[in-house]
This record gives sequence, structure tokens and C-alpha cells, in this order.
Amino acid sequence: MKFTLPIQKADNLLAGLRYEGATWESRLAKIAVVTQAVSGGIVLAWNWRLLPPEIPLWYSKPWGEERLVSPFFLAIPILTAFAVYAVNHSMVTRTARDHPMFARVLSLSSLLISILSAIIVIRIVTLIS
Repeated sequence: MKFTLPIQKADNLLAGLRYEGATWESRLAKIAVVTQAVSGGIVLAWNWRLLPPEIPLWYSKPWGEERLVSPFFLAIPILTAFAVYAVNHSMVTRTARDHPMFARVLSLSSLLISILSAIIVIRIVTLIS
């Protein structure tokens, strides 16, 4: 018995030529990346004056000055989410027809990374300011 998941195709005739936006996972990943960038940017802009000159970002390092960085480094999680989405989206467009489950996993991983990066930025800013 073969296990397959149905893929929701776009309504237009060019759906066979273009995979972008064909599944709910890819649409949700795109919305999440844009939302996390906007929400992270708004939180940073709103609290920029309240941020100290150095903030803790590298929680895996030992306690002390090694954890501290400039507030400009809070853009790293936001930019990382964009980079992961761009790489995953290019892989989805190449492999979606042959491996639909792999395309869904890539889209959901982009979604997860963008949500976690938004939580990281918002949580750090709200804890400090």
C-alpha cells in the first residue's frame, strides 16, 4: 500500500509551470517570514531607545561579556529566517513534482524557523527593555 498526500494545486493554468504557492504549507511559510520580519522590525524600532549598548544574544556561551553583543545583532535571526526561506523555496521549486513530501517538509521547516526567530527577537527585546 502506497502512502501519498494530496497536493492542492493552484487554480490558474500556469500551475504546472510554477510551483510557488501551490500548497498551504508554502503559503503559510511565506506569510510567516513576512510577519516575523515586520513584527521583529516593529519591536526593534519601538524599543530601540530603551535598549542598552550591549544585549545578551549568545546564550550558549559562558556567563559574562562573551554573551553580549551590539543591538544591531538582533537582525541576525530575522535575516537568517529570510535566508533559510530563500534556500528552502528554491529547493521546493526544483523538487516539488518529484518529491512532494520533501517540499512540504522544507516549507514547514521555513515556517518553524521564522516563528522561532520572531520569538527570539521579541523575547530578548521585551526582557531587556
